[in-house]
Amino acid sequence: MKCMHAVAVLASVVLPLFLSTFAARADEQCYGTVESYGGGTVVIRTTKHSTGHWKVNATTKVIGSIEPGDWVAADVEASGHVKSLRFEERPTAHGGVVKKVNGRVLSVKSGANIENWNLTETTIMSGVSEAEVTVGDELGVKLYKNHNLAEVRLIKRGVK
Repeated sequence: MKCMHAVAVLASVVLPLFLSTFAARADEQCYGTVESYGGGTVVIRTTKHSTGHWKVNATTKVIGSIEPGDWVAADVEASGHVKSLRFEERPTAHGGVVKKVNGRVLSVKSGANIENWNLTETTIMSGVSEAEVTVGDELGVKLYKNHNLAEVRLIKRGVK
């Protein structure tokens, strides 16, 4: 009898701990670029090579003012509900002409300077795909401080 009682007590303590640990692991933290935000949803292009379409409601803890293009951190439940959404950085607008393409690094003449801008898995492309960007393209971009591109928009081709 005592053996069965000990097993029952052990199971009542260990099983809930195991299940709560498993449930916590089903949640995930993601970082990425906001594609859209509003109407009860947030769409984030993540560093995990995917795009998350998640639910936001009154129970979501939103830290900072969130806009498309922002770099954010999101704690997402397995159900797709965002527990917290935290603003990290807002990119600034820039423009320039591509002078060289080296893999995912674009050397761009922006104003009087040549700058290196980085395409990443979180970069949002508009009017051109990453593979189509070429020397002579005039781009309008949103750029983070680390020179990673939040957004790229093709303005004109063949600029000298």
